[in-house]
Amino acid sequence: MQKEFKVRLIRHITFLESELQDYDAFNFLSWEQYNADRNKRRNVERWIENIINSSIDIAKIILTAEGLPLPYTYKEVVNSLAVLADFNKENMEMLSRWVRLRNIISHEYLDIRWASIKRFISESRSLFESFLDATNRYLARKEQQDNAETA
Repeated sequence: MQKEFKVRLIRHITFLESELQDYDAFNFLSWEQYNADRNKRRNVERWIENIINSSIDIAKIILTAEGLPLPYTYKEVVNSLAVLADFNKENMEMLSRWVRLRNIISHEYLDIRWASIKRFISESRSLFESFLDATNRYLARKEQQDNAETA
């Protein structure tokens, strides 16, 4: 793996690890808090965008490093990782469905956004943790290959 890809991938992995630690901070966010407190609303929405955007960026880096074409939609970008051995096809399909939440956060009404946000908080953690584990396995495998080639 080219050093440029490795450095960018590690940076995104570190960022995603940090963001995933905040699930607990939002677990008990209520509709009333979300609706009434602009700062809490902004924080949870930005946090979700960060997680989804980071996942998309990781997927794009890996696909590019592998010489695979980048699909036209972000959902397809994330889902495309399923062609690699480190990434479970079912998990990638489920994870790619969360990508559209970025658009919902930006364009939908509060009550529609809230339903999606609450579902994200309660349902997506294990998927993103699995994605992070798969990304780390991928990186470790690439480092082993690079070391074997230089030995």
